[in-house]
Amino acid sequence: MTIGATHKSLGIGVATLALLGGVATTGTAHATGSVTAHSAAAAAAAKKCTHTKSLGYYCGYYKGSGTVRKGSKGNAVREVQALINQTTSYKPKLKVDGDFGKNTKAAVIWFQKKYHVKPYDGIVGKKTWKELRLK
Repeated sequence: MTIGATHKSLGIGVATLALLGGVATTGTAHATGSVTAHSAAAAAAAKKCTHTKSLGYYCGYYKGSGTVRKGSKGNAVREVQALINQTTSYKPKLKVDGDFGKNTKAAVIWFQKKYHVKPYDGIVGKKTWKELRLK
């Protein structure tokens, strides 16, 4: 297959994804300039995070800044998972399922260390929310 044919196939796939209600994206940059590439399947499964003037990055799940930690469930956790997936280089990508388990805690600790948000405890409080949203 030639490069031109590959691009044409990719374009058809993206157009099909758009028609089915998915979102195709090449990623978003964090404050340090890292860019995360997303597969079409991952983009279709998650809401797209966008930057707003009033809130900062928002992924469509939760606008607040209430504390979430291991054992928490719901839209605040989905927001944390989506923000880490779409605005950082963290691997492997988290499942955006609203369940704050060991994988989400590990990702939050990684985020806190990478962006110097102390304490490095895996709990998303006001300071971690602020850095996640880049307000």
